[in-house]
Amino acid sequence: MAFTPEDIEANRLFFAQKLRAERQEFDIEKWVKGGTTMDLMLLDTRARDAFHKSHIQGAVCVPTEEIGELMAQLPRDKELVTYCWSHT
Repeated sequence: MAFTPEDIEANRLFFAQKLRAERQEFDIEKWVKGGTTMDLMLLDTRARDAFHKSHIQGAVCVPTEEIGELMAQLPRDKELVTYCWSHT
């Protein structure tokens, strides 16, 4: 099945938008190691017990089910980057 020019353009736009909305693992590793000046807050959206067992240095625990309650406490002047078990 061949892609039409419209399909190709739609796919290009989709992935361009997706890449703008997501940080790459390399970017976060660099931030954790202090090798970048990105002004972000890393949010671990796993359950609190999983966070307490282990988490990325500098991350803040904001479980998915508590995001609504905690949203007002999150900074508006920083980029918020989330991570969880499933990499979504």
